[in-house]
Amino acid sequence: MSRTGPSRRQPLLQTGRRPTASSRPRGPLQKSALWIELTRQRALLLVSLSASLTANGEPDVCSDLADQASAEFEQDLAMQVKTRTFDKLRRIERALQLMRTSSYGRCRRCHEDILYERLKVQPDALFCVRCLTVVEQGAATN
Repeated sequence: MSRTGPSRRQPLLQTGRRPTASSRPRGPLQKSALWIELTRQRALLLVSLSASLTANGEPDVCSDLADQASAEFEQDLAMQVKTRTFDKLRRIERALQLMRTSSYGRCRRCHEDILYERLKVQPDALFCVRCLTVVEQGAATN
């Protein structure tokens, strides 16, 4: 057999098979399901964020140092949760915006399609699994 050009082989999935066209979010039903999931996650985060913002009042001042440390730890933890919630909400909004364009479902690093199976698990994913591994390894070495 003669080859006329470079072969671009698809990586194997965890199942040991190559991804198929059905693995990519190209159909309107798949995109619709991802849109619904993203909007559902956004609604849940907004409700959670709204409840957490109204629940916190002034910081507690305690006479006991251990109680004060515990109260400050709880406030710090609550702030971290809010920060992560805002970050997740930002990623979801970005994914919804990308979904309105043709850029949704494409890896930001290699520009290949992100598999539908990955987007079902994390619909706001910006990287394919292979590139995410490279990005995380690079971050770990820094």
